[in-house]
Amino acid sequence: MKLFTKKTADNYGFLIAKEAPNSYVTESLQKLIVNLEYANIDQKYKVIQFTSSMQAEGKTTLISNVAYLLAQRGKKVLMVDLDLRRPKINRIFSVINKLGLTDYLLGKIEKKDLIQHSEDKVDFIISGEKTTSVVQVLQSQKLQDLFNELKQEYDYILLDTPPVIVVSDALLVNKVADGIIFVVAHGQGRKSMVKEAITSLTRNNVPIIGIAMTQDRVNKGNRYGYTYKYYD
Repeated sequence: MKLFTKKTADNYGFLIAKEAPNSYVTESLQKLIVNLEYANIDQKYKVIQFTSSMQAEGKTTLISNVAYLLAQRGKKVLMVDLDLRRPKINRIFSVINKLGLTDYLLGKIEKKDLIQHSEDKVDFIISGEKTTSVVQVLQSQKLQDLFNELKQEYDYILLDTPPVIVVSDALLVNKVADGIIFVVAHGQGRKSMVKEAITSLTRNNVPIIGIAMTQDRVNKGNRYGYTYKYYD
């Protein structure tokens, strides 16, 4: 089975962890969760940034499934769309991308109106009104203050962020992240680009918790799934 064909990849609302809980893919995702919780045994990583070297490597699909599985384990989870140029979290929950993060930072809405709730017990913040001042938004003190407050309220805050090589946004997000899960699509990410992206991220002294490989062909049968390993 090929995980996330073009048709499925475009359907961000489809959660394989929910729809196929006994599948090989969900089993691989569960292993990722176990490894994450062991890495976070001292609760050092509350705000976790998901990024990759290039686009279309499965970040948003991965983050939505991880959030769902963490919530099923009784964790209080918040997803935040910090890909302000190409937001997707609103598609996961089938909501209009209005009254989100940028609107809050501009003072158009209150914090109580910023956080939305899903039927799967995952809270989420959409990106909101598009802006040409992405760098200023990501560097704002108000954004850092918001995350300092949210860290007191949630077990995990998962950040969907742009790829490192394409724009500098992912590097700016480092200021609010405690750790990074780096996503690599099997057979797509060029070694030089992956190396360049990881080097850029580590310069900011934010630890890479692990590398999640998506669309990885496994040995038994023609199936695709997630693998996960710690980055050394």
